[in-house]
Amino acid sequence: MDYNKAAEVFLTTVIKRGKAEMMHRFNTYSQGEHLVLGYLYKEAGKQIVPSKIAKFTHTSTARIATILNNLESKNLITREISRIDRRKILVAITDKGRRVAEEIRVEACSNLARVFEEMGEERTESFIENFKMFLEIGMKLAQEDKGKEEEKNA
Repeated sequence: MDYNKAAEVFLTTVIKRGKAEMMHRFNTYSQGEHLVLGYLYKEAGKQIVPSKIAKFTHTSTARIATILNNLESKNLITREISRIDRRKILVAITDKGRRVAEEIRVEACSNLARVFEEMGEERTESFIENFKMFLEIGMKLAQEDKGKEEEKNA
């Protein structure tokens, strides 16, 4: 198999206009405000600092500050100074934020379920297993590349 050609076909398929719109629709659940809100929803009750959110989302702390400002203006999160370490700002999801995060999660699951229903049980199970493997291999290779880059810069 020509893996470079397969990669070209894959990228072309993902980028095509109609498909790009569909991918954008699903990506909105895993980016920006939705991703941060989902993370805070999952981590509710824990002390979360902005740098921890930045690390989870692979986003700069400056971008996280902007996202947190937007979420706070919508009353979806609160920020307060830590009583233990006054240098730290703690971020927490509000009740309204929890409701919005749950609505987003339900909508995302509903949209995916509709696609999976069209695919059928066997193809859905195969797709999920193959996609898990795709992500695991991709993450492993990214870590290897990061290690090589760090060695080169040392």
